Order: sequence, then structure tokens, then C-alpha cells
Amino acid sequence: MSNLPPTSSEFAYETAYAEALEAALAGQPALPSFFESWEADAWPPAADLIRLHTRLLQGRDDVAQERAASFLAEVLAQYDARYAALREDFASLERLTSVGTWKYDVQRQYLSWSDRALAELEMSREETVTDINLGIAHFVHPDDRERVAAAYARTVAEGAELFQEFRLLHPTQGVRHRQCRGEARRDAAGQVTQVFMVSRDVTEDVAYREHIRLLEAVLDNIHDAVLVTEAEPIDPPGPRILYVNRAFEQMTGYTALEAIGQTPRMLQGPETSAEARARIRQALQNWQPITIELINYRKDGHPFWSELAIVPIADETGYYTHWVAVQRDVTERRRIEAQQRQRSRLESVGQLSAGIAHNFNNLLAIIQGYGEMIRRDVAHSPQLLRRLESILRAVRRGSELVQELMVFSRQRDGQPQILDVCRAAQEVLDMARRLLPAEIEVDDLSLASLTGESLLAHLDASRFSQALLNLILNARDAMPTGGHLTVTVGQQTVTNALTQLTARVVYAHPPEPGDYVFVKVSDTGVGMDAETQQRIFEPFFTTKEVGRGTGLGLATVYGFVGESRGFITVDSAPREGTTIGLFFPLVQGTPAAEEASGEVKLLSAVLPADATALIVEDEAELGAFLSETLSDMGFKTVHHVQDGAEAIPLTKRLGSPLALVVTDRSLPHVTGPQIIAELANRGLCERFLLISGLPGQEDLPELPPGVRLGRLQKPFSVKQLYRAVQGLFRPTGAPS
Repeated sequence: MSNLPPTSSEFAYETAYAEALEAALAGQPALPSFFESWEADAWPPAADLIRLHTRLLQGRDDVAQERAASFLAEVLAQYDARYAALREDFASLERLTSVGTWKYDVQRQYLSWSDRALAELEMSREETVTDINLGIAHFVHPDDRERVAAAYARTVAEGAELFQEFRLLHPTQGVRHRQCRGEARRDAAGQVTQVFMVSRDVTEDVAYREHIRLLEAVLDNIHDAVLVTEAEPIDPPGPRILYVNRAFEQMTGYTALEAIGQTPRMLQGPETSAEARARIRQALQNWQPITIELINYRKDGHPFWSELAIVPIADETGYYTHWVAVQRDVTERRRIEAQQRQRSRLESVGQLSAGIAHNFNNLLAIIQGYGEMIRRDVAHSPQLLRRLESILRAVRRGSELVQELMVFSRQRDGQPQILDVCRAAQEVLDMARRLLPAEIEVDDLSLASLTGESLLAHLDASRFSQALLNLILNARDAMPTGGHLTVTVGQQTVTNALTQLTARVVYAHPPEPGDYVFVKVSDTGVGMDAETQQRIFEPFFTTKEVGRGTGLGLATVYGFVGESRGFITVDSAPREGTTIGLFFPLVQGTPAAEEASGEVKLLSAVLPADATALIVEDEAELGAFLSETLSDMGFKTVHHVQDGAEAIPLTKRLGSPLALVVTDRSLPHVTGPQIIAELANRGLCERFLLISGLPGQEDLPELPPGVRLGRLQKPFSVKQLYRAVQGLFRPTGAPS
């Protein structure tokens, strides 16, 4: 026993042992009372009991000594039984925890193995490796040996706790993963004398961790947001979020820490459909999956369209434990779909526009043709001539409107010309006055930066009119309760820095320095904030209510200005009105003049003596006008058919080649180009004039040498018709 004073527990076990010994000597065998407890610290060390036993028997006779020896043998048998039970308990713990144990004696440098440790490596006692370094070299994967050996060395030298996970080379199972833990045991001087270690196979754990890491990597590298929630409660506040992936953070702006513990309702807002919320709630109540689109909100308050798929997750018993939601941002997809729908509607409008344009141009051609003929007859009456000029101006305006419609529906390309911007803007403003309500006060066209010269730009007149009209109508819509509208035309010199321009500048290509002509539209309406100004030229973007705008107006203006090498300025603020300016490079030259009708001149000098013409035109009145006009030009005979299928048989019946064929492009049964190709290849005519109520040029088959083809767009003046016919009969190389 130690030299320290005895404790109360020591007195207790000595008393208990002394009482049991005396009972045994008296022939009443009984074991000490502390044997009734199997706690680890309840029994005193066996050596202490032996020393106590010897002391208690001092001076006793032989009979007592003999009886005491039997009692001691029984007590030590209890210790042996307890040791055997502890060994069995330890073996059970090894089996239950799937661990093997080792003990390394530092002084002896001897490694002891438990039976379980040997069994796990399929080794016998005779094969035991007692050298720890040899064991590491034999069983640890080469790539892990240095790390494991260093960890063992630190534990032996410093007493550091050992924790290592490494790959083990199993004799029959190949590479396995092991996890080893160990602690140092010290002597009274604090020196490490032993290291006790436990190790278990974690191959399945490693595979599971790798599987989890793979799933996390997959979830964090997909573009769809994934969130997992509790199964309940369905009613507010709703199931709590347990997991979100990286895409959720990027899509919503919320971090995982901010989202976990909240409910998915955190993403909903004012525009989230109540119907969509009700459908989701019904699906959750019935434990049914659902896929739905609704508006959610990011952390910064911006809404976005979300395609949301929610699925319930059940355990092996069928009990629902979680919800998994996969969310995809479909804002861009919905925008594209809206564009496609709008584009389809525009294509339908374009097809309808083409049909309207063809028939309308036929009517305009009739009105213009006969109007010019009548002008010759009323030249003596100024009043009638004035009225007739008004009719002819209306025809020209009607023709321009058709051209604008064709440009808008992409049925024709623009036809730039030198345009007097002041005059063109004045015409648009005059027309726009009829479209503006009385509550809006419209100033006369304002001229700025006057130089005494015309302000000219190389522009398509129809597209310029369309662009300016778009700005005026937008200004009208910005003043629903009335206001003030001003259109200003002027000139400005621009440098590279654009420092002269105080408003925001928008352009498709950086503007080149030089002189520019501008037209600005100013209103006193509701104005725009900076965010709206950034988007007004986007296709299909509109701030107007549904049914009042397509979002194409300013996008069309932006495209036209960009194609014209110009730029746009925007100056606006909420409740302070808006001024939008269109800037175009200033050019020098002469603006295109309106076509003036002249007298029809005879072409006798260039026509054959018996010149015969054929007109193929399905519009009877236009055909009659063409027949009369060609007769006035000197053709002896003019035939007119309305069906393209009649043209070729008629020409064959005439028996001699025709001097001229005038044919519409769009005809029933046989088209104008087909008629031209057939008659030219048969040698029945060498001069053709193709007229059309639709813009654009249709490719023709290759024509024989010497065949001449002219084109004329409806509506046309008598003078234009005369020039076109004259050009076909003018000798090659002659001046026009």
C-alpha cells in the first residue's frame, strides 16, 4: 500500500474485508461486501488486499492460517472471474464498435495486438508484427506512410493525441480506409511509457462522404436553385428551409446563412400571384408534387419569374419528411416567348400590309394617273387646278404612308435621300396635330442655331417621319392630363468628347466628330427615372399599360438612327418632362424634289411604225389608264388582258413580235416575271416594263441577250411612266 494516509474508502474496504475474514475463520464463510458492486473503482487492488490479509493474520494459529488461506483463494478467484469478465466485455466492445486495439510499449518498443485487430487483418499470433515502424511500412499505403509515421512519433515523443485517417493495404481486400485514434500513457515522472490505440475500417464512411461531396458539387454547379425544407407546417409561417445550394444564393441574393431557418415565403412579394400561392398550398396539403411559374423577389427587391418544381420526400416507411424545391429563373425565357408572340403578330401584320399595299397602290396609281391627265384639261382654271393639286398631294402622301407601313413590317428597305429636315419635320408636325388632344398645346416648329442654309441629312424620308411621329406620340402619352409639346430643329457641332451635350447620349456606334442636324421633341409630362431611361430603347420594353404599347416604337427609332450614323440624346427626370433628340450627320447638296408631271410626249422617233404594246394588269381601271397613256405616247395598238394566263396565247395569235409588254408583278395564275421569261425566250418581245404595287425586286430567270427590262413602282406619275418607256427604246449608250 502507499505511504499516504488512508482515505475513508480505504477504511471502508479494510473494515469490510476484516469482517468477512473473521466470519470465514468462525466457520461462517462470506465474501467482502465490496464484491457486491461491479463498478470499475469499487474493488481495491488485489495486492493491497493480500497485504491487508497478511497483516490481519499475524499471531493467528495454524488452524486460522489454513482457513484464511482458503478464504483468500476464494477472494482471488473472484478477482480472476472479474478479469475474465472484463476481457470478455472488452472483446464485445471491439466487436460492437468494429474497432481493433493495439498497445505500444515505448521502453520495450513492442507493439501488442488485440485478437480483433489480428482478425481484421486475417493474421495469426505467430504472424504478429511487433515493430511499429515495420507495421507502418507493411500495412500503410506508400503515399500515407510518412504522414502516419510522423504522427506516431509525435505521440511517443510529446504525448500528443493521435488521430489519423489513412489507406491500409489489406492482405486480401486491397486498399481500405482506416481511422486510428491513440493516447499516450505516462509514468509518475511524466514520461510516455505506453500508447494505447484503437482503429476502425471507415471505407464505407469515406465512400459515403465522397458521395455527399459529389452531390454537393453537383448541386453547387447546376444553374437551378435547390432548397430543402421540413415537411411541415403547411400553414404560415410554413416549413423551415434546411438547405440551399450556391445557385439559390446567386439567383436570390440571399446567403445560405440568411435563408436557412426562414421559409420559402421570404421570396414572395406584392406581384406573386395569389392563385399560384393557393395552388402550391393545395399541393402541399395533399403531399403532391407541383410545377408552377410565379413571380418571386430577390433580396434587393427585384422581381423575377420563377419556374418552381416542388416534390415531397418520404422515408423508408413512406412517411413524408421533407420538401425539395427546384427553382429556375425563366424571366429571359418569358421575355423571348413574348417577343416571339409579338413577332408572329408583326409577321401577320406584314403579310396583311403587303396585300393592302398592293391594292392601295393600284388605286393610288389610277387616281394619280387620271388626275395628271385631268390637270392638262383644267390648266385654264386656277381654282380647279388648286383642288386637283390637293388631290395629287394626297396621293403622294398616301404613297408615303404605304412605304412607311412596308418599312415597319420589313417588306421593304429604306431608300435614303438628301432630306430637308425642317420641311420633313414640319409635315410630320402638321399631321400630328390632328392626333393630339386639345389638352395638349403644340408650339409651331422651333428653329435653333439658324445658319441661313437648309438643314440637310441623308435619310429615308418615310422612316424619318415614322421616327419623329413615334416621339410625338410618346410625348402625348406622357401627358395624359394635358401639357406642352415642342418640336425643335437645329444644327450642332459635336467633338469626340461629346462635351457639348448635357443630356444622356445613346448610340449604336460612337458618333464621329462633325456637324449634325437635330430634331428634338420636348414635353412637360411625367418624365422618367434613370432606370427607365436605361431601358427605353430595348425591344418590347414599355411602361404603358397592357394594350397601349408594344414596346417597339423607340426600338425602331434606335435602329433607324443607328443605321443613319446618328445618335440620340435623352434628358428627363420624374415629373419634369422629357426631351429626346435625334442627331444626324449634316450633309451638303440639293434635297430631292417632288416629281413634277409634264406633258406626255410622243415617242414616234424611237418607236416602230406599227408599234404594238401589251398590258397585263388585273386592275381594270389601271389597265385602261395605261392603255390610254401608251396610245398618247405613239403606240399604234395597245392590247390589255387582266389574267396573266391570257398574255402568252394572245401574243402568239398576233403573229408578230410586240414592241413593249407592260406587266404587273402579282397576277392571277401566271406572274409577271413568268410572262417576261416566257415571251423573251420565245422571241415574242424584247422590251418589258415590270410594275408592282409591292416594294422589292424579284429575281428573274436569265434573259436572252438584247432583252431590256425596266421597273416601275406604283403609284407613279405620267412623267415617270414616260421616262421608263423612253429608257427602254433609247439606243444603247444614248444619254438619258
